Amino acid sequence: MSDDRFHRKPWRVNWFEPELEHRKYQKAFREDEDYSEDVSLYFGDLHKHSEISPCAHVGPYNGSLAECYQYAREEAGTDFLAIADHAERMTEEQWDESMAQAREHTDPSSFVAWPAVEWARAIHGHRNIYYRDHDVPLIGSHVVPSPTELWAYLREHAIDALTIPHHSARELSCNLTVTDDELEPAFEIYSGWGNEEYYGAPRQDTDRSFTRGFYVDTLLQGFKMGVVAGGDGHPAKPAITGLTGIYAEDLSLPSLWEALRQRRTIATTGAKIMLDFHINGFPMGSSISYTHEDVPELFPLEIGVAVQGTAAVERVEIIENGQVVHTKTKPRAAGDMFAYRWFLQSGPTDGAKVIHTLHNISRFIYVRVTQVDGNMAWSSPVWLDYVYPA
Repeated sequence: MSDDRFHRKPWRVNWFEPELEHRKYQKAFREDEDYSEDVSLYFGDLHKHSEISPCAHVGPYNGSLAECYQYAREEAGTDFLAIADHAERMTEEQWDESMAQAREHTDPSSFVAWPAVEWARAIHGHRNIYYRDHDVPLIGSHVVPSPTELWAYLREHAIDALTIPHHSARELSCNLTVTDDELEPAFEIYSGWGNEEYYGAPRQDTDRSFTRGFYVDTLLQGFKMGVVAGGDGHPAKPAITGLTGIYAEDLSLPSLWEALRQRRTIATTGAKIMLDFHINGFPMGSSISYTHEDVPELFPLEIGVAVQGTAAVERVEIIENGQVVHTKTKPRAAGDMFAYRWFLQSGPTDGAKVIHTLHNISRFIYVRVTQVDGNMAWSSPVWLDYVYPA
C-alpha cells in the first residue's frame, strides 16, 4: 500500500502480526517494507499514591515509594509506574526524595519510574502532571491556581510536562469546560473510581456520579483526548484497578512521554489486554483533516482491529461519535485473540447503496473491548476533522 494524504502504511506492533480478514478475499500478508514503523506496547499504572499522600492512610496498603516501585516491577510485572502524590500536601523535601527514588528505580529498557504529581484545587478539580525527566519542580495549585495558568506556566518556564484530568464526573469533579489540545492529551477513563466512558457504563458507581463530564461528553465538545487508566490507588497496590498501554519506540521516559503526547495509548480495567486499532493505516491518536472534495478519496474508511485478551473476548465494538456502529462477537480464531478489518462508508446506507456521498461531519472513532470475565479495554480515537470551505 502506498502512502498518500489519507492512507499510510500501518505500524507493526511487537505482540501480534495481524492477518486482516475481509469477506472472501485472501488474508493480508505484508513484507517488512509494508510497515511505517515498529512500536512496542508497554503497560503500567499512571496514577498511584504512596504514603506521602495523607489520604493514602485509609486502608491496609499504601506503601513507601520504594515498596510501590518494587511491587509494580517485580510483582505486577509492569513496565512503568507514575506515583502522583498530592502536590499541595507535600513538602519540598518530600518532593526531592520522590524524584530521587524515581531516578533510582528507573532502569532503561527494563522499568521506568515516571515522575508525576497531582495538582488539585476544589473549584477546578484534579489533574496529574507527567514530566519528561526527573529534574523538575514541584507544581501545585499553591503555585498556579487554575488549569489555564498551569498550562501557561509550563510554557513560560519551558517545562516538558503533560496534564491529565481524572474523576471528572464524580465528586471532586474536574473542570472540563477547558483543556489544552497540546498539553492535555488524554483523559483517565478508568480508575479505582470506576468507568468514566459515559453515564451508565459498566463497572460504574452511578450513585456517586453526575450525568455529565464523562469521556464521550468531553470528546463531543471537540476536545482531542486519548485514553489512560490508573488505579488512583490509595489503599491498593499498583496496577490493580487500571492499566495504561503505551505504544512507544522503546522503554525509556522520553519515548513513553512522547507517545503519550501523541495519544498512542490504550486503557484497561487492570488486565493486560493488548489492543491495536488504525484507520486507513493511521494509528490511534491520529488526526485527519479533509474537505468535501476529499470524501471520495478518504472513504470508505478501512478500520483495522487486533486484540489479544487475557480471557475469552465477548465483543469488540467500534464507536463513532459516542455510538456503537459495529460489533464483532464471533472471532474465527482462539476466543482470546483475533484481528479483522471493517469498512465504514462516508454516510448512511440503506444496505444497497450510500444514501449520500458527501458529508460535512467531523468524527472521532475508537474501539472498546469486553471480555467474558468483565475486564475491558479502550483505544484512543482517530479523529476525522471536516474543514468547511471559506
